[in-house]
Amino acid sequence: MYLGVVTGTVVAERKASGLEGAKLLLVQPVDDTGRHTGDVQVAVDTVRAGVGDHVYLVGSREAALACDPWFVPVDAAIVGIVDEVHAPERTVIPEPVDDDPTEANPSPPRKRPQVPARANRDKKKTGDV
Repeated sequence: MYLGVVTGTVVAERKASGLEGAKLLLVQPVDDTGRHTGDVQVAVDTVRAGVGDHVYLVGSREAALACDPWFVPVDAAIVGIVDEVHAPERTVIPEPVDDDPTEANPSPPRKRPQVPARANRDKKKTGDV
């Protein structure tokens, strides 16, 4: 079971058998402090959640069992709407997060191979020493 925030909806023209009429939502997984913990994923909604709601989800086999009928082909299912997260034993000081992927791991500048001076190259080609 894990936490997430609903960020949008998914419209599907065709769905697998057992998913007719089921609402599909985009969910951003988060931890108890609200930080993103993974990629956005599609989850079937079993509790009538909406965009902006904090929810808890189940994955894998548990997600398939959360749907009616059982064992439909889903990887994530929303099974509850979160009113509040309370974790008093854990005080976290937020660290600044750099969300710019172009600057996340700057690579060092490439070193160009040393090329001999033009006169030295010509001598080596012609066989002069």
